[in-house]
Amino acid sequence: MKIVTWNCARGFAKKAEHIFSGYPDIAVIQECSKKSTEKPAIEGYVGHWVGDEGSPNIGMGVFHKAGWSIRQRAELKKSDAKWVVPFEVTGPVNFTLIAVWACAIKGSPRASYVGQIHRALEERPEWFDKGPIVMAGDFNSNAIFDKNRREGNHSCMVEKLKERGMVSAYHALSKKEHGVNETPTFHMYRRAERPFHLDYVFMPVEWQEGMEVEIGSHEGWASKSDHCPVTVELSLPARR
Repeated sequence: MKIVTWNCARGFAKKAEHIFSGYPDIAVIQECSKKSTEKPAIEGYVGHWVGDEGSPNIGMGVFHKAGWSIRQRAELKKSDAKWVVPFEVTGPVNFTLIAVWACAIKGSPRASYVGQIHRALEERPEWFDKGPIVMAGDFNSNAIFDKNRREGNHSCMVEKLKERGMVSAYHALSKKEHGVNETPTFHMYRRAERPFHLDYVFMPVEWQEGMEVEIGSHEGWASKSDHCPVTVELSLPARR
């Protein structure tokens, strides 16, 4: 199973081939328009859109290819954290996908970015009651920013997910600590000299065996977005 997350910086229809040419099973795309999900630019994929109907040009798209099904279930209700959204995924492997785009909240620095993740974890503990969980997306967060948040910071989020049996795929494979010498997934103003690691795929710790992780390079992706895609390929037995 291959999962990719990428903040496309809008205009996804014109950039989709760069993501789908890798044939991911699941793709979580931030800053994606509703139109891009209604008729995906690449055949063989089905899209779902999360966003405000009054602002259809920007939201979050979740795509899957043939052989998979994705839907929001009534019992997996959304949190008030606007862009932290659960989906039921069925296919060769069944799991809950929590698609993430941790944005700024106007007038509330504490609720912004990683604060959105904490709010969702607090409001919807039932998401973790059944089956494996994958959280994938643009978290806009890193342990280097912990000093700005004594509580509810990035390291606290990592610990909360660890308690639920989840790890960042990149950090599990690279054996690196959060915030220390990480491969960047974001370049501020698209400048190579302003790198940060802000995008993650958190998954069950027992899924690590045989895992591969790829992060796009600044050279390959800066012309398309300030973010680089994070791709995780997992070797998992099919469901019984």
